[in-house]
Amino acid sequence: MTGAGMPLTEAEARGDDERLAPRALARQREIVEAVQRRGAVPVADLAERFGVTHQTIRRDLRSLEERGALQKGFGAAFAAPGVARHVHDERQATLISVKRRLMEGLEEFLQPGSTVFVGLGTTFDDLHEVLSGRPRLLIATPNLTVAHRCALHTEATVYVYGGYVRRSDSCVLTLGEDPSRHRFKFDVAILGASAIDDEGSILEYDPLEVGLVHDVLRHSRKSVLVAHHEKFGNTAPHVVAALSDMDAVLTDRDPRDRLQQDVAIRDLRIVAGDESAPRRTGR
Repeated sequence: MTGAGMPLTEAEARGDDERLAPRALARQREIVEAVQRRGAVPVADLAERFGVTHQTIRRDLRSLEERGALQKGFGAAFAAPGVARHVHDERQATLISVKRRLMEGLEEFLQPGSTVFVGLGTTFDDLHEVLSGRPRLLIATPNLTVAHRCALHTEATVYVYGGYVRRSDSCVLTLGEDPSRHRFKFDVAILGASAIDDEGSILEYDPLEVGLVHDVLRHSRKSVLVAHHEKFGNTAPHVVAALSDMDAVLTDRDPRDRLQQDVAIRDLRIVAGDESAPRRTGR
């Protein structure tokens, strides 16, 4: 059986009755490499890259899925078998107390009656504790843990974006043609990040996460990035935004020693120790 990390051999790329043409074999190898590298790739991107029709790419994906090389979804291909880079339970157990303090630092941004986008990541798993008792909130999220806990433990109205649930994760991956991505005007968008490099780029591993956030930022009055110190100074392939695009950045340690000196942060808030309120510092 072909593993997710193994290149396809010519024998493995044979059909039931005939061998694939060399060009199709090479294309399928490159598709697998692209999906492994990016986590997920839309069919349209693959068709444009290889100069073939969407139908040809779908046939390739169906063949590759049958051999266990990737997972085919509606409009995209996912890294087989669609697992997250780090599964939910592994990430949830990291810096639990820090993440809870970061959630407490969000209180002033969560005013009664607000429409709020909450992004992906286990940092937001305890957000419901901050929302408790705040009336008339609408929470829109692709984060199933946030949706479940807010629905059970707060008075908020909860909207969950539709799409595919990434295996071993609580993440819903939406596709670009989904009209729900343009449904709301947000008072505040609360975002996480997989990595933040030294140039101040906010980064993610999965391109299907990035598209939704881009749409959300275009429809948000205010944006807040929440990221603990281990996110800074790291890299991932896909750019979400820049630190300078955020109205506020909430973290647990001053990250400026991991950033180039010309990186601008509008409102840096550092939540440390058992302080009841985040400490502000300029840049």
